[in-house]
Amino acid sequence: MKKLILILVCLCFMLCGCGAGNKEAGNDSLMMPVTDADASGLEGQKNVYTLYFRLGDTGYLAPEERTLTVEKDDTPEMALIRSLIAGPAATSADLTPVFPKDTQVLATAKQGSTLFVTLNERFLSGYAAERADGTAEEKQAALKLEKELCLDALAATLTENGLCSRVQILILHNRQQGNSMRLEEDYLLQNGSRLPLEAWVRREESLYTPHNAARHMLTLWMNHNFSGLAGCVSSQGKPSGQMMLEAMENSPALTGFALGHGQVPASGRKAVIAADLFLHLNGNDWTVKGWPLTLEREGGVWKISWESLSSMMAEE
Repeated sequence: MKKLILILVCLCFMLCGCGAGNKEAGNDSLMMPVTDADASGLEGQKNVYTLYFRLGDTGYLAPEERTLTVEKDDTPEMALIRSLIAGPAATSADLTPVFPKDTQVLATAKQGSTLFVTLNERFLSGYAAERADGTAEEKQAALKLEKELCLDALAATLTENGLCSRVQILILHNRQQGNSMRLEEDYLLQNGSRLPLEAWVRREESLYTPHNAARHMLTLWMNHNFSGLAGCVSSQGKPSGQMMLEAMENSPALTGFALGHGQVPASGRKAVIAADLFLHLNGNDWTVKGWPLTLEREGGVWKISWESLSSMMAEE
């Protein structure tokens, strides 16, 4: 059945066209034959892969390491995408799924360094933001973010595991749909555009790197979102929620900050980023230069210890 689907999809490529570089709908062309994504000798082996899922309800993705076995009639690409669709492991409490329910990956094929991924129509709708409360503008922004993170998770997972450099999404429609299977711009822009969406590349700004984690935490402090900041504190030595909130509420106001590039020691378990902090309390303003903001991995997610956070908030 898998072979039949792949043959049908490849025929659709050749009949309909799906070139990654031309943005004119209905004028796609292939410059070289599309082939099955290569299993690279990994069939039947257990390997550790990195998968990316959304970090809570933030605008970031965080990694989860998972051991997968690629069966003889399967490929690493298909195995990874199916795992992404299934969602994070139950033990990854900080992570949330990125794909809509009932999404299915039907086939993958490779042209150069671009991986073509064919999904069913369920991928197009069923996102949480569609059911959320809020104004039309708020829902539209939340939906765009959710869909971008879905594409980012796909690209980050496949590129980090060395399987491609970019991802082109194709949709196998159940109805007549013009002459191209490529995902349309309307998926993200919600403007009715039938132009094909360009192949998606890895975007570092969506990944919860130490630098992005530090930026996220300091932004929460600056916006007085102390409940959100409490969720960024590592479990070791963490006081009760009420004690943390009271300490944060009595801390100086953070009016601005600047971050260095940061350094991850050889162990990979900690990261140190120099932070300039601009603070205000009781009518006084002062600046703390080069504060060593120290983060540590907990369940694959960068967090800050309460000792480090409370010391930073008490700095004069």
